[in-house]
Amino acid sequence: MDSRQLKHFRKIIEHGSMSAAARSLGIAQPSLSQLVRTLEGTLGVELLMRSARGVLATEAGEQLYHYACRIETLLEDARSDVVNVGSRPAGRVTFGMPPSISMALSIPMAETLRVEMPDIQFCATEAMSGHLREWVMSGEIDLAILYDNAGLGDCVSELLLTEELWVYSAPEDWPFGTPPGAPVDLRDVIAQDLVLPSRRHGLRTFIDQAARSEQAEPYVTIEMDSLPQILSLVARGSAYTIISPAAVFEMVNEGKLIGSPIQNPRLSRKLYLVRSASARITAASRATEACCREVVGDLVTRGFWQAQLPQVE
Repeated sequence: MDSRQLKHFRKIIEHGSMSAAARSLGIAQPSLSQLVRTLEGTLGVELLMRSARGVLATEAGEQLYHYACRIETLLEDARSDVVNVGSRPAGRVTFGMPPSISMALSIPMAETLRVEMPDIQFCATEAMSGHLREWVMSGEIDLAILYDNAGLGDCVSELLLTEELWVYSAPEDWPFGTPPGAPVDLRDVIAQDLVLPSRRHGLRTFIDQAARSEQAEPYVTIEMDSLPQILSLVARGSAYTIISPAAVFEMVNEGKLIGSPIQNPRLSRKLYLVRSASARITAASRATEACCREVVGDLVTRGFWQAQLPQVE
């Protein structure tokens, strides 16, 4: 078999007709029929079922069709990579982020890439950590930010930062004796009426575990898996929440929310930048990784993100 034969066979399956495929390819129909007979003879299996309405793939033909599609994609990728060596990074990069991270990172990353590397097609995907984990492991997305780097198979992960979690309230509804900005004990925080994501969400799991370490349970009056809805409820004075300051930076600046860091114990969690082992590594994906680190570093340095960057050894 060669790539030409596979391309012609793929066209037959997609058109469902020998004559239509021949017209699409610009070759004579007998030549196409001979190509199929040659393939069937080489493989020792029947690939097509012929009828008055056209042709259909047998089970073996379906398998060959899927391989033909994958091989053509690989050839196109190889062509593109070789041609683009030494040129500007180009192509589509899919990047998965949890909602609280996306609130802080997706827009400055998109703007930076648009200005500095306009040939990269940046696709930011927002989802819960469990979904992102599955997608990056399967290769459905190229990169992801996750809170846990265990059990990722052959995916490559690097510590991106360690961020703090704060408690937030409407300005007129601050429930603590200390002023906003002063640390508040975890026990005092989890005793308030909280709106948090459901237990399917990584943030909720983290908060529950921190509370159990203090032999306590958070008093969650509302569960909601939509971050904008959670923040809207808090801004209306309906409940309090625990979240990363980076996710609410604009609302705090606008005077819609006030908050404080949490202590005893201090709530902080690690974020990892994960590269899929199944997706193709390209110059564009490498450049997007570098852009992510650059933007995160800038946000931390300027105080937009209450976090610590990894120490460079």
